[in-house]
Amino acid sequence: MPIPIHKNRRLILSLTLLGAFGGSTVLPYQLSIMSGGLSQTMDQTGLPFGVIIALMVFQVTVMTLIASWVGLSLAAKVGLDLPIWRSWLNEGRFIGFSKKWLVISFLGSFVGTLLVLVLEIYLFQPFLPAIPAAPSVSLWKGALTLFYGGIVEEVLVRLCLMTLLVWVFSRFLRNRTHIPTYLYGLAIIVAALLFGLGHLPATQTLFGELTPALIVRALISNGLLGIFFGYLYWKKGLEYAILSHMVGDFFLHVVWPSIFS
Repeated sequence: MPIPIHKNRRLILSLTLLGAFGGSTVLPYQLSIMSGGLSQTMDQTGLPFGVIIALMVFQVTVMTLIASWVGLSLAAKVGLDLPIWRSWLNEGRFIGFSKKWLVISFLGSFVGTLLVLVLEIYLFQPFLPAIPAAPSVSLWKGALTLFYGGIVEEVLVRLCLMTLLVWVFSRFLRNRTHIPTYLYGLAIIVAALLFGLGHLPATQTLFGELTPALIVRALISNGLLGIFFGYLYWKKGLEYAILSHMVGDFFLHVVWPSIFS
């Protein structure tokens, strides 16, 4: 049953504010890895540094606003939601997290990020073209990425894109009151793959080319955990996907670099 828009206003506003926070906190990391690109942008546009930074945060904020509005407008129609966050904002009642599913969420991120690291070292690196020395990024800057990844990317990819895909797929069903499991699975996989494809421009910029190995690497490295996050969103709600994504980014950008660097 569709949820009236006024019952989504607080959710949309809160997610948008969190998106602005995530877009702001990721800036130290972004600036560390794109200093040359930022200088080029300043030269091309003639805009001062502060204006470009403000525009970057504004862009993330607007994207989060639109994505949360679209996602929440469709989520209830396809049986997806943020049950804990909704209950707390609209009813002032905190229903609590499942300890079992929190363990599953955190363990899945641990195993998934470790698998991504192993694949990167032992499968992909022998086939990757040489690149200039990667910029050194402090661990504290890496830690700040978890807010952007966990909040902004989950709102964009799971709440908006995955929800939209389920809704679109369900339009082809005769009985739209019951959405079969395979459609959720299909939407989870397609959303994860599209997220991986979205990293191809950055991959090409980094390596100077796109080879089959680089394309497969982008899809697996960025899509593997996305499938797990989509499963959490489907089964328990977006809150679990957000927390799991944040834990995953912490492992990828802080724990594993501190151990294997």
